[in-house]
Amino acid sequence: MKKIILTGHLGLDGMKVIMEKKETDLKKRYAPAFLGEAKRQISREPEYTKEQVEALTQAAVFPLGEGGIFTGLWNLAAELETGIVTDLKKFSLLQETIEICERYRINPYQLRSRGCYLVVTDDETAVRNRLEERGIPCAVIGELTNNNDKIIQNGEDIRYIDRPGPDELEKIL
Repeated sequence: MKKIILTGHLGLDGMKVIMEKKETDLKKRYAPAFLGEAKRQISREPEYTKEQVEALTQAAVFPLGEGGIFTGLWNLAAELETGIVTDLKKFSLLQETIEICERYRINPYQLRSRGCYLVVTDDETAVRNRLEERGIPCAVIGELTNNNDKIIQNGEDIRYIDRPGPDELEKIL
């Protein structure tokens, strides 16, 4: 079964926009050290194009963007005409992103995630090794299935991915 690998940390692109647009509010709420670490995390994330990730992994690559990981997974399944099953606990999400999203009551999994990619491969070990050698954070988050279900598992809980909605940034900007 083909595996799905996520590169990067979800929501960093959206968090960058929030930090720029809501700077005054964030400075009232969070310590300078916290905001400084969030900015460092954003600046540390390696930037690669889809073409660079494809050349590096030699696999099918699907960019994330507006609507975050949930939209990306929906689009991947639609394009490949397959089902998927993923494990929410394996999604790469930084604590700073979680806290800033909680501040504005937005879902980090539906937050803009440009710079992150979903890679579909038969050889997850080789692909992960190539990505990690280049300093690209990655994790196997799921696999393709033989049906049309789009499932996200979170421990014992199972939910289905809904049709993509608007990006969470629209709620606060």
